[in-house]
Amino acid sequence: MEIAKLVAKYEGRGFSRERAEINALMEGAVFTIFRDFPDAFLLFGGATLVLFHESLRHSADLDLLARGASLPSREEIINSLRRDLVPVAENLQLGGLRFEAEGPDAREGRIFVATDSGQRLFRIDLTRFGSAIESEVEAHAIEGELGDSAVIRTATKELLLLQKAEAFLLRRHVKARDAYDIYLLRGIGATLNHQLQAHLEDALLANEIDSSGVLDRMARVNGDLCSLELKPILPADVYSPLEAAGFEPLREAVKALYGKWL
Repeated sequence: MEIAKLVAKYEGRGFSRERAEINALMEGAVFTIFRDFPDAFLLFGGATLVLFHESLRHSADLDLLARGASLPSREEIINSLRRDLVPVAENLQLGGLRFEAEGPDAREGRIFVATDSGQRLFRIDLTRFGSAIESEVEAHAIEGELGDSAVIRTATKELLLLQKAEAFLLRRHVKARDAYDIYLLRGIGATLNHQLQAHLEDALLANEIDSSGVLDRMARVNGDLCSLELKPILPADVYSPLEAAGFEPLREAVKALYGKWL
């Protein structure tokens, strides 16, 4: 898809021009990585919600879980990204791009995509820890501008809901964005089937989290936390109704998700 059309698509959904351009670059990065390394990764996390599930919450991270035995190095990925993204950035009048690798292992860690002036636009997180449930992987066939194509393999919205459910409970500090993503996913029909519920129950047991622990975390999704974390990353017409409701819709979505264990 042409870069101008990509930017217009995200602006039309409610993103600012700046964030629409970053989303377009991120979508281009996903296309490049899955075209050049087709069997290597699974895309998950908040960017998956933006790119494939109409989320309006800004996410500047591309989370890639290693799937194949033969993985590209960070340098190989950077070479592919540099070839494809630098002309796109110039088209958007962002100037040149810098690619900064971080981490001791050449096949995991982070890649930061930044402008020549040093402004970091987004990052790519490469991890080999975690497992994908094959029945909860879906494929998105994408056609490129030059007649090339890629198949983007992502977590289903149901697997994303499980991952967000675990993240909400297991992060050191409660994140309002996890509660918002749970609210979004439930709003688009994501549910946990018996298998996914069993995975979540295992996480609760393994970490000795009981109903009081869940309720305590829910209570922390309050006005102060949501204002601090969500106001900067949501469009005003999405954020304002949640604020007016005291963010109760977020807490209700979380409560409904863990209802079996409360």
